[in-house]
Amino acid sequence: MLIICSFLVVFQVVNRYVLHFEIMWIGDLALYLFIPALIYSIAIATREQSHTSVDVFLEILLRKNVVFIAFSKIVINVLVLSSILYLIPMAHRIFLSAMKYSEYGTLVPWFNTSWIRQSVLVSLSLCAFHTAHHIFMKSLSLIKQIKAGDIQCP
Repeated sequence: MLIICSFLVVFQVVNRYVLHFEIMWIGDLALYLFIPALIYSIAIATREQSHTSVDVFLEILLRKNVVFIAFSKIVINVLVLSSILYLIPMAHRIFLSAMKYSEYGTLVPWFNTSWIRQSVLVSLSLCAFHTAHHIFMKSLSLIKQIKAGDIQCP
């Protein structure tokens, strides 16, 4: 999907600046494809708890220290949650603006595109709840493993 969006944007730039022939609906189509793909990828990354660069760094550096890896993943999720909570008030203002002022696209003039701005708040809220759930479950799992003696604290 992102390859198609990239192709559409490059096609629009070439049409506008090289051929001097702008096709208005190409930008809208790229946006209509990009936003759902972005929201879907955020949801997948949150569900899988994937923070690629941090996970790879931790696994290479701290391969044997299981407690520290588990604790650092909790800390990373807390940082992610705090970042999401920082963005939610901004997304709320955008959401209210989208509710108050409708915005219509050029691809289909009667189609209200305010849903794009409204979906940001919804997706951030869902990601915040999901990340809080991960923090709770990972903390609970780490405490149970330490109490059961499965892993030793350093």
